[in-house]
Amino acid sequence: MLRINDILDGVEDLTGKTFPRLKGYRNLVHKNFERPSFLVEVGRQTMEDATCHTVERTAQVKLTFFETVDDYHDSQIEVLSDRLTAALALYTGGAIQVGDRYLDLSDTAGEVFNDYAELTFTLSWQDDRVLEEVQASPMEQFDMDFTVKEET
Repeated sequence: MLRINDILDGVEDLTGKTFPRLKGYRNLVHKNFERPSFLVEVGRQTMEDATCHTVERTAQVKLTFFETVDDYHDSQIEVLSDRLTAALALYTGGAIQVGDRYLDLSDTAGEVFNDYAELTFTLSWQDDRVLEEVQASPMEQFDMDFTVKEET
């Protein structure tokens, strides 16, 4: 079964290769974090039955881009807009590789704010259902005698 940390690894790796001068963070940025940078988080997750042996899974990923800020805590909106456009192209349609698997991309959307830009997308894939062996009592031997009762 695919782990959420594997998804974070894959998105962080792909984003880092595409934007090599940005420092990557995962799940949390600390006070006085470096800018320019990006943050990768996984939000809402679902798991539904697909077959008796597989489940359909989704995870919503949020990618936040931070740019250096001025004295008014504003960033360069143009830089963030260009970065968001590049990220939209990277995470729209098709699939991305996570480990040895490819996860389908959908619902990609982004928005630029004064000091950051945010991109969200949904990844979907199928996983094997985790099945556990059921402990059952061994079959016992029974001595059975069947007789047919005649109707009178």
